[in-house]
Amino acid sequence: MVGSGTTGSGVIAIGLGGWLLAGMVLSPARPVQEGSPEFADFEIAADVKDVPCRDLRAGAHEKQRYFLFEPREKRAPAAGHALLVVMPGGSGEASFNNFVRRVWREAVPKDWVVAQLVSVKWKPEQTIIWPTRFSRVPAMKFTTEEYFAAVVEDVRKVRKLRIDPARVYQLGWSSGGPAEYAIALQEERPVTASYVSMSVFHRDELSSVLKHARGQAFFIDHSPDDTQCRFELAELARDELRKAGATVEFVTYAGGHGWHDDPFARMRKGFAWLDEHHGKASRAGRGGDPR
Repeated sequence: MVGSGTTGSGVIAIGLGGWLLAGMVLSPARPVQEGSPEFADFEIAADVKDVPCRDLRAGAHEKQRYFLFEPREKRAPAAGHALLVVMPGGSGEASFNNFVRRVWREAVPKDWVVAQLVSVKWKPEQTIIWPTRFSRVPAMKFTTEEYFAAVVEDVRKVRKLRIDPARVYQLGWSSGGPAEYAIALQEERPVTASYVSMSVFHRDELSSVLKHARGQAFFIDHSPDDTQCRFELAELARDELRKAGATVEFVTYAGGHGWHDDPFARMRKGFAWLDEHHGKASRAGRGGDPR
């Protein structure tokens, strides 16, 4: 069931069976203070309270917050678990944890580790949700690329989870998509495959780094009915990435901007595709592995 309504904050929320779509928030987030208990700034939904998840920080940096979901299959494959790093759309805030809990339960393979990043608001007037080296904002202390790398290192070295460097993936949608491209298109990238949904592609911004797409895999998921993030930008991403030597799977769904049209079934197919077509680990990807 798909429905929509206005939240107490005046933001339009779209729900699928009572949960979030695309990046809208159901209610204003409560501010979280240093030293607060886990999950202090949002309410965990009743249907996912039994999903195991930890509220952590990468290293000693209070703003590098992430939620860790350990694999249901505790015995790691010979090369290690896959790691999926998630950058939600919309505001990217902590309350998307409820949706990511459903993704973990309904779509993520049993041997995968999941880490959900939480966007950082450096200034009240900030409009860029996931600032990168291409889209810096005033007062920022680190880019999303650096944040991503710090979380991957924390999962491996501090949480002591055995991660296969060739199976470090990312999932992002809407506002999370540009950061995915920025992360993937580094000379020493930490990922080998990316799932990008309902987002945009800034060719002019990325033209000098598209060469780094060679050997990587991109699963692009977009609705032709999307009026918020234009469909032709997803087509442009597909064409430019393929031209640069990436392996690209391009799928469509009905319903416009949002997680419509049986999204978990599509995610399951997409995650299986990432596992089958991912590239090789770069030096950076291998550097933090404790093996």
